[in-house]
Amino acid sequence: MALEFRSETIKIPQTTGAFSTNQSKPFGEKVRTAEVALKSFKLDAVGGSRPSDIVQVTVRLQSIGDEDVEYNVTTNYSGGNYTGEVTVLVIADIEYAR
Repeated sequence: MALEFRSETIKIPQTTGAFSTNQSKPFGEKVRTAEVALKSFKLDAVGGSRPSDIVQVTVRLQSIGDEDVEYNVTTNYSGGNYTGEVTVLVIADIEYAR
């Protein structure tokens, strides 16, 4: 058993309001347990930001398959149209085949 760390960057297309996407990260070996964490994010307001804008970014573990970790990324920028990216850190406890 060993911990493996993988980063994945998800691009956010121009959107308004909440954006949500399900992602899967393969590890190539049996995943015993896993967790996901927010590594970084950048959300850019289209047309400039306003002082009252609220930015929300959430990363949630969805499920653990045999060799995959599935997770969900949700973003929201209350100021209107935005684009950006979110980088997720996927941590998995791997059971190597003998």
